[in-house]
Amino acid sequence: MALKTYKPVTSTVRHLVGIDRSDLHKGAPVKTLTEGQSRTGGRNNHGHITTRRRGGGHKKLYRIVDFKRDIVDIPATVMAIEYDPYRTAYIALVQYQDAENTKRYIIAPDGLKKGDTVITLTKRPSEFPVGTCLPLKFIPPAQKIFCLEMQPGKGAQIARGAGAGAQLVGVDGEMATVKMPSGEIRMINAE
Repeated sequence: MALKTYKPVTSTVRHLVGIDRSDLHKGAPVKTLTEGQSRTGGRNNHGHITTRRRGGGHKKLYRIVDFKRDIVDIPATVMAIEYDPYRTAYIALVQYQDAENTKRYIIAPDGLKKGDTVITLTKRPSEFPVGTCLPLKFIPPAQKIFCLEMQPGKGAQIARGAGAGAQLVGVDGEMATVKMPSGEIRMINAE
């Protein structure tokens, strides 16, 4: 994600910094990986307003994001980096190189580009490319991590937003010590 500055034609624009979104996919999302979200506009089942000052806004499609990353030891190629209206982080459309060529959305880490390869591993790798998903016991200490599970197989619950990252302090037996984005130190299962 690159930052862009503007020509200082007025005093308000002089120090303005924006986000360069030119690398994002410009087409529609994959239809099979989206679902509609019904909005109430503050109305109940009779159509009466029960919560005032609600409503309006742009119509949005919810993208189904794979927080479990349960396709193991099969590499996936990043097809596109996309904007998601329901979250601050960008999402990446990945296509696994299995028999069905499965497509899924994942949270895109900083530095991931179209054409990169991501993988979920269950054993210690020799190198750690961007987007690799592994158990905490295989990650070196002091590493910045995101999309953490509380229990194995439950799916990511911690550090899922843009710029949010936890830090692995150390691993002791079956438990890993993790410093949360809030600064809290927490013990999490090392699997």
